[in-house]
Amino acid sequence: MNCVIDIKSLALGTHSQEFKIGKEFFESFGGGDVIDAILDVNVDVTKSSGWIKVDCNITGEVVVECDRCLAELRLPVDISAPFTVKFSSVSMEDEDVEYGDDVIVLGPSEGELDMSQTIYDYVMTNIPLKKVHAEGECDPVMLEKMKEILR
Repeated sequence: MNCVIDIKSLALGTHSQEFKIGKEFFESFGGGDVIDAILDVNVDVTKSSGWIKVDCNITGEVVVECDRCLAELRLPVDISAPFTVKFSSVSMEDEDVEYGDDVIVLGPSEGELDMSQTIYDYVMTNIPLKKVHAEGECDPVMLEKMKEILR
């Protein structure tokens, strides 16, 4: 899945981009906890000279495995992730320069903003550590088998 914005060709002002994210997107990152996904990513890019303001909104759902019954669990996703892109020849590792967590630094000659890692990180950090169905919604067959094993 290609979630790249050609920022070099954008005129000054606000521009919108949309991406559809599915299972293949997460598979390209090694899968992880996500079995399936249906996500809409809407990105508003406001370009000024020297910096770019990005408002990234991710909505939809991801499917993960329930920690209790191992059945599919659908989790809603509604993420708002604003950040700023600055152009600088100073690297993020330079100890004399401090950037906040909501700043991405690109070299002055870079012309593309790859949103893939950013989208992946925001979705993965919004999946709860404990992934379980609501009380009474777990697979009853699996719960019964677990009770037999634990006896």
